[in-house]
Amino acid sequence: MALEALIARLRFYSDLGEGDLAELAGLGGKIRNVEANREIITAGQEMDAVLVIREGWAARFKTLEDGRRQILNILLPGDIFDLQVLVAAEADHSVVTVTDVSLYTLPPPAVREMLNGSGALTMAFWWTQVQEEAFLREQIIRNGRQSAQERIGHLLLELHRRAQIVNQANGDSLRMPLTQTQIADTLGLTPIHTNRVLRRLVREGYIETSRQWIRFLDADALAQMCDFDPSYFHLDAFRMRLRRGN
Repeated sequence: MALEALIARLRFYSDLGEGDLAELAGLGGKIRNVEANREIITAGQEMDAVLVIREGWAARFKTLEDGRRQILNILLPGDIFDLQVLVAAEADHSVVTVTDVSLYTLPPPAVREMLNGSGALTMAFWWTQVQEEAFLREQIIRNGRQSAQERIGHLLLELHRRAQIVNQANGDSLRMPLTQTQIADTLGLTPIHTNRVLRRLVREGYIETSRQWIRFLDADALAQMCDFDPSYFHLDAFRMRLRRGN
């Protein structure tokens, strides 16, 4: 099935049955492949599909008139985006590929019909959006109140945990395709400062880096340093709520 990453993510929030999987397969989507460093969506563009990342990484961003860019968040396999197509015709931000990306494009009418249901699949789908809002709130806190070292450590741990959810990372390593410029644009830093902080994290024994890979040498100490508490992922709350049948 083309929606493996999405299913892996949804299964954190609900026990999907054969009927749920059949409903996902019946959405009637198509696969679209996009090369690295290409815009999938441009702000102001009319939208005609709900998109799901199958493979690869992408980034939501907005650009100021003088060319400065703020990356709003990173999109990983299993992430659903551009739900605004269900209520509005135009995109209010842009999305660019970080790596080569494979997308699953879903027709809005089919998604609307699915969301009108009341089953576990619909609830799990909405919880993914609640979680994305939580990620955006953490992004505000990171960039508004944390030091550069705290911001980078926190982002790395968040991306590692998110990648684990969809089976894209192991216990202590993360393939990290973001460039230092992209990390800087995500965290409101300069590329030079980002490079210095990454080297400091290596020097202080928190991580080691090798090409596009990061290995966490002491994830607990890194989490303590940057005040990373994964409770904002709400994974335990999702499972407890589903067990109660609410």
